Amino acid sequence: MVTATKPQTISPPTTKDPVLIITLPPTWPITDESFCDLLSLNDDLQLEIDEQGRLVIMGSGGFLSSARAAAIITQIGNWIAAAGSGFVTGEAGFFRTVGAGRRAPDVAWTSAERAAAAIAGDEGVGAICPDFLVEILSPTDRLPILQEKMDMWLEQGVRLAWLLDPHDNIAWIYRPGQEPEQLDRPQTLSGKNILPGLTVNLAQIWTAPAD
Repeated sequence: MVTATKPQTISPPTTKDPVLIITLPPTWPITDESFCDLLSLNDDLQLEIDEQGRLVIMGSGGFLSSARAAAIITQIGNWIAAAGSGFVTGEAGFFRTVGAGRRAPDVAWTSAERAAAAIAGDEGVGAICPDFLVEILSPTDRLPILQEKMDMWLEQGVRLAWLLDPHDNIAWIYRPGQEPEQLDRPQTLSGKNILPGLTVNLAQIWTAPAD
């Protein structure tokens, strides 16, 4: 029997969908193939496997969260086409993390070198870690959980990460071996030496100031 922990109600900044964390039976094999089968059978849900091997059913971020991620993906795609390299992925691009984890950041960039190391065919879950990623706080997210996830990504080998809170207009920059750098409503962010020459315009990310 599949057992579930008590659903966790999400709070800031407004509550919408709850998150359900389901403990899977030990006889259920967590493999790339079984996880992709699960995704295909439940394509109306946003699913991940956490580092303890539990199934996480996440609330939908909604229209604005999707649009914000798309704005960043588009700019990284343009950078790749003009002078960059590698691959940009969105919330459907899964990566293996510690333990049994299968996670999909809102935005991720993986260098050609890392991508060449281990992607099974054209589909599936990348047996790699992205070089760079972005997580965007949505109305169904909790900030402390996303902050823990950012630390996990750095431990996995992410070289640069941004956590964006469009409700309070704050950006946190994560780098290995450093404390997160907090910025108030930055208009642009740079890919530094990880994505050289990339400057992302954040105008579409931030909530307009109240009159």
